[in-house]
Amino acid sequence: MDTHRVGISVIVPAYREAENLPKLMEETAAALGSTQWPWEVILVDDNSPDATPAVLRSLAGEYRQFRYLVRHNEKGLSSAVLAGFALARFGILVVMDADLSHPPGAIPDLVRPLLDDRADFVIGSRYVQGGGTQDGWGLFRQLNSAVATLLSRPFAGRVRDPMAGFLALRRSTYLQARELSPIGYKIGLELIVKCSARQVVEVPIFFRNRLHGKSKLTVQEQFRYLEHLSRLYDYRFPRGSPRAKFLIAAICGALAGYGIGGLTLKLGVGLMPAAAIGLAGMLGVIMLFFARYARTQRQWIQSRHPWEEFFIICGIEMTAGLWTARWAYGRYPWWMVFGLAMGACVVVRYIMRKIFGHDVRGLRRDGPGMPEVKMPPPRTALPGDGCEGTARGH
Repeated sequence: MDTHRVGISVIVPAYREAENLPKLMEETAAALGSTQWPWEVILVDDNSPDATPAVLRSLAGEYRQFRYLVRHNEKGLSSAVLAGFALARFGILVVMDADLSHPPGAIPDLVRPLLDDRADFVIGSRYVQGGGTQDGWGLFRQLNSAVATLLSRPFAGRVRDPMAGFLALRRSTYLQARELSPIGYKIGLELIVKCSARQVVEVPIFFRNRLHGKSKLTVQEQFRYLEHLSRLYDYRFPRGSPRAKFLIAAICGALAGYGIGGLTLKLGVGLMPAAAIGLAGMLGVIMLFFARYARTQRQWIQSRHPWEEFFIICGIEMTAGLWTARWAYGRYPWWMVFGLAMGACVVVRYIMRKIFGHDVRGLRRDGPGMPEVKMPPPRTALPGDGCEGTARGH
């Protein structure tokens, strides 16, 4: 087992869940109170602007197993879970939502495979026999879940419900994880990939609709999930993933260039001006991809002035593309002229990115590996560290 005491630490990230917390704690205490294992609940709240502070104080006074952490300087479900892990006293770590969508009564079944040494990681699954979801999931939500699960397949393996947020693992399994860099709300997927668990077991649960409040699953969180997937693909496929992204950006740019250039040509503009406009459209799309890349994955760019170098590369690309178009002019039909010009741009961009070090993961053989993001060390938060309420309920 673990060097920590045998017991269960339930980590609950929360934001504006005041109405759900008393019921959550009541059901959790009922589920774990009759077991032989010591247990605790650590609620990590991101400074909710509702009645949460008063509810937390009340629960800490009522339950000696309840502790809480209020964060003022950081937000996000995934980082909240890691903060809770750092405060945990016991060797079994459980993560569940605060909105009662995950049944607290299933916690004993969830941790049993860990305590029996039959698994290193356990998921409360909606999609194995005996599991399910409450009626009321519309077609869009079902489709969203199916697509999100499909996108995670390359690194989630045979896990049926890798998107689950109700999970359990040993503390020792968590501590062997490297390069944790979770964003958004799918901390379970991050841990599945990064903890190198040898055996993942899924136990059936019935996923309920939230009892009170509004869902945190916004469009912004959907995009954050895609960014999280992008990082996980880079982690699992450190050379193939960046190259695939490079090709995706190039194809999108080429399609835009063909569309803009072809439309310009139909309006009666000459072939060479149309080619120049098409190339400019292609580079505009590439710029959008680079803007996202520079914002979200700056650690891979070795230059201090990536945007200046980006425009230098664009200038060299445009020169190469126009020269190629000029060479092909009169020899080939317009669509082939455009294709050759854009192909020259892609080749030049690939070479120049290697020279400038704009992506050292997949485009340079001498590039470093994934940067390690240090996990929060086990600690007991103290007053003055930007948190409060961490010592309640002892």
